[in-house]
Amino acid sequence: MLSAFLVHATGLAALGLNIRGLLTRHDGQLRKTTGVAAALWAVNNLLIGAETAAMLSVLAAGRQASSVATERRPRLQAWSCMAFIALNLAAAIFTWNGLPSLATGLAAVMVTYAMFYLSGAKLRLVMVASAFLWGYSAIVFDSWEQIVANVVSAAAAAFGAWRARASSADAQR
Repeated sequence: MLSAFLVHATGLAALGLNIRGLLTRHDGQLRKTTGVAAALWAVNNLLIGAETAAMLSVLAAGRQASSVATERRPRLQAWSCMAFIALNLAAAIFTWNGLPSLATGLAAVMVTYAMFYLSGAKLRLVMVASAFLWGYSAIVFDSWEQIVANVVSAAAAAFGAWRARASSADAQR
């Protein structure tokens, strides 16, 4: 009973944070908010038995913090990005569970690069693609919170990308 409550509570809290982060126009706020959400997703994934997703979510929380901390330090940023890509690949291999591990591992690598080197609409469009890859794992593990979260996150990221492009176009006028 408590376990089911925790699965739902962590999933809904993480979903709320993801939406908040994806709808903001500020990339730094997106990185911070989705970092906290990643920590909650790690707990959620552990509770449903999705080991690869849990490990990648823990790494995502660290990656988000690292991308914020290294933003104006290109050399450290490059090393951090490479380290997190290597860690994501190792985590997916270490916890290998077939296609769910492949999908979430690919999503983690894409988002890692995006968090360190992309901004605005491009960053959010990578988040759209990532949501669909994570969605596959959610379906396999029959997690309705994660299925809903990935659909809503993809929509929020797409809307955020549209807002970022519109904001960029307005600034150029």
